[in-house]
Amino acid sequence: MVSEAQLGELLVGAYHKLVTDCEIVSYNQRSKEEGEQMEIDVVAIDSRGMKQTIYACEVITHLHGTLYPGTPSTDRWDEYGNSDYQYTLEKLWRKFNSDYDYVTRVFDDADEYVFQLWSPVVPRGLLTSGLDELSNDFKDKSGAEIELVINESYTDRINELRELARADKKGYGEPAFRFLQILEHLR
Repeated sequence: MVSEAQLGELLVGAYHKLVTDCEIVSYNQRSKEEGEQMEIDVVAIDSRGMKQTIYACEVITHLHGTLYPGTPSTDRWDEYGNSDYQYTLEKLWRKFNSDYDYVTRVFDDADEYVFQLWSPVVPRGLLTSGLDELSNDFKDKSGAEIELVINESYTDRINELRELARADKKGYGEPAFRFLQILEHLR
């Protein structure tokens, strides 16, 4: 079963295609390895010059502010709020570790790996503190950071995309960008 990209994923892909200038953007990338159920929302590849950078992006576009509801299976994230916050952190920890294993295996000769969490609405406080710790723990384990593109940072990047859409009418094959172009060129 092929899953279609969600709107938030399309925005992130358009950002990487048009702002970071990645040549290839793939949505809902799944492993071919049997038994491996991982999925990366957006994988973008920038091979300009002599350096190849792989972007692995997890995208959560839940506008109500709660990321993933559920019950955590460990107490690792207990200090970071309610069970939904703890479950979100637990799920993201698993996802980013799977993402790391996948991209470093498939793109084993890449020069740089960039892991990003994109979300427009993340409650400040315990959850953002937990995300900071998750990113630090991930860096300690893998050597790679998780860049948190959340709240204002998310807004800034989407505004960059909007500015490009306002200045350009050319079609790029990126549906989210085309939608922004239409909105920015209304008369």
